[in-house]
Amino acid sequence: MFGKPKSTAGEGPAPSRRVRVLAEQLDEARAVHRLSTNPLLEAVTADRFRVSVTRTMWVFLAVGLGFTTTGVHDFLAGDRPVTDPLWWGAWLAEPALAGILVTLLRWEAAMLSHSIATDATPVRYLKRLLLGATLVANVWAGLAPAHGGVSKGMVFFHLVIPLVVFLLAEVMPIIQQTCTRVREQALATVPDTPAPAPAASAPSTSAPEPASAPGRAPSFKLPLDIAARIDAAATAARDEGRDLTTDDIRRVSRLPEPMAARVLADLTGHNGHPVTA
Repeated sequence: MFGKPKSTAGEGPAPSRRVRVLAEQLDEARAVHRLSTNPLLEAVTADRFRVSVTRTMWVFLAVGLGFTTTGVHDFLAGDRPVTDPLWWGAWLAEPALAGILVTLLRWEAAMLSHSIATDATPVRYLKRLLLGATLVANVWAGLAPAHGGVSKGMVFFHLVIPLVVFLLAEVMPIIQQTCTRVREQALATVPDTPAPAPAASAPSTSAPEPASAPGRAPSFKLPLDIAARIDAAATAARDEGRDLTTDDIRRVSRLPEPMAARVLADLTGHNGHPVTA
């Protein structure tokens, strides 16, 4: 009597709380998997990763060019005093070359992101000339410093860092190409969704409207006083046990015969009451 109600026939036991929690987690996992494997999301992720890697490479490229600037300055300024204008102008040589190189690499990155090849011979020659000039100036400054003796560490880094900058400039187009290829492969798996074709107009199955009865015209509105008199005439005709006629309408409203016939037809379609203005 006071025990647990027995389950009715055909009904299984209610799922436990643990089962409900796991079922919710399974539904969430399915939704996450469906969204994370969407080709459009993969394309956007690849493009964002390309931008992130490119920005990181720009930062370290700028740091490397900052170090090579000191070597180029030492190569150009030599033992000139600080009061010499050429000593100050020597600081601008490497930033000028680096600015041209960075602009060229940015152009390459933009073109490769649109799958446009940039392996033209003048482009390769310009990059190699800019990086070669930086390499020669840094190595020369390390082998023949203007002040002090030759330092093996300085020679090593003045040789390695320009080479790293040179290889970095060569690797960046490869990064752009591979990331762009990943994005294109993801977009290639997106199913085509053509625009829905306009629905063909189905032939009308409605029955043709019957032809209007002779003398039947669209309803029209009457002044309130005339409508009230016609309504009173219709009530009187019903009280007498007969139908309203056009003569009754003409007698109370003085309407012409054709118009009285139209009013009578409209009264039949509006439960015996005329349409008022």
